[in-house]
Amino acid sequence: MSQKPLAGYKNRNIKAVALRSLSAGGYALMSFVVAVALSWLVLVPLNFGYGLWHDIGGIKEGIERYGPQNRFKPGFTETSREQRIALFEAINHSVHSGGAGLAEITYRTATSGGQQHLLRNSEIVHLQDVANLIDVLKWAALLISLLWLAATATFWKSRRFPNITLQFKGLFALLGPATVILFIAGPENVFNRMHELIFPAGHQWFFYYQESLMSTMMLAPVLFAWIAAAMLAISLLIFACLQYALWLADRYLRQHPQRQVA
Repeated sequence: MSQKPLAGYKNRNIKAVALRSLSAGGYALMSFVVAVALSWLVLVPLNFGYGLWHDIGGIKEGIERYGPQNRFKPGFTETSREQRIALFEAINHSVHSGGAGLAEITYRTATSGGQQHLLRNSEIVHLQDVANLIDVLKWAALLISLLWLAATATFWKSRRFPNITLQFKGLFALLGPATVILFIAGPENVFNRMHELIFPAGHQWFFYYQESLMSTMMLAPVLFAWIAAAMLAISLLIFACLQYALWLADRYLRQHPQRQVA
C-alpha cells in the first residue's frame, strides 16, 4: 500500500494546525493591543499615577538631587508636590492635544527669579514629536480595535472561538523571536534604537538631568518604568477579562447549537 496519500494527509493536517495556531495567536495579539489601548485610556485621566510615583518611585529624591544642578532653570527644587503634579498634568494634556500649550508651561518659586518656562526649545521639539507619535498610535489602536471587533464577529458567526491554549501557542510563535532578540540585544539598546528610528533625525531625544527639567521631574527612564509596569498590570487584567468574556461566549454557543433548517 502506498504511503503517499497518508503522508500528504499528515502534511495538510500539520499545515492546518499551524494556520489555526497563527490565526489564534494573531487574535490574541490583537486582543492584547486592545487591552493596552484601554489601559492607556484608564491612565491618561489619572495622570499616569505621577503623584504616586513621585512619592514612592524615587522621583522626589531625584528632583532634590538634580534640580539644583540644572544649568538653565533655577529654583525648581523648591516646587511643591502639587506644583510638580500640575506641571506633569500640563505636559500630559499637551502631548495628547497635538502638542498645544507646551511653550506656555511655567513655574514659579521663591528662588526661581520670577516665572520660568519649564521647557527649553529642544524639549518642546521632542515633546511635539511625542505628541505626533501619540496621534499616529491613536489611529493604529483604532484600526487594530476595529480588526479585533471584525475577527470577534467572524468567530461568533462561525460559532467557535479559539481556546486560550491555542491563542498562547500562536502568540508565542509570533512574539518568541522578538523576545529573544530583545534579551540578546538588551532592553536599553533596543529602547535607544527605537528612539533613533521613530523620532526625526537631528531632533534631540536624550537629555541629561543637568540640562532638562523635563528629564529631572520624570527622572527618565525611571518614571517610564513605573508607568510601563502599571500599564502591563492593567493590560493583563483587561486581557483576562476579555478572555473570560470570550470563554463565556464560546460556552453559550456550544450550549445552544444552531438548529438545522429542514
